[in-house]
Amino acid sequence: MLDNPPEEATSPRRVLVCQYRTCRKDGAEPVLWVLQQQVVENVTVEACGCLGLCGSGPMVLILPDQVYYWRMNPQKVQKVIESHLLANQPIATMMHPRLHPQ
Repeated sequence: MLDNPPEEATSPRRVLVCQYRTCRKDGAEPVLWVLQQQVVENVTVEACGCLGLCGSGPMVLILPDQVYYWRMNPQKVQKVIESHLLANQPIATMMHPRLHPQ
């Protein structure tokens, strides 16, 4: 009998990248572009409006995990792809500290 993978590994994820004013000014367009260039099974990447954390951007929200990554750049995005999206290991040190206190 085949083992089923854990539900969290097969649940579809949405990656939202804020494209509102402040995040765009802080470099959200390249962050979105890098995410859109990667093909990760069961993951969709979308531009979104304000995530309500202006001044902390560029912001990336991963659903349904409810993980908010802040001050993102293309290099950090690559780490999130490899660790969170592919290996299912969120990166605590990159999460917004107000929403994810350590």
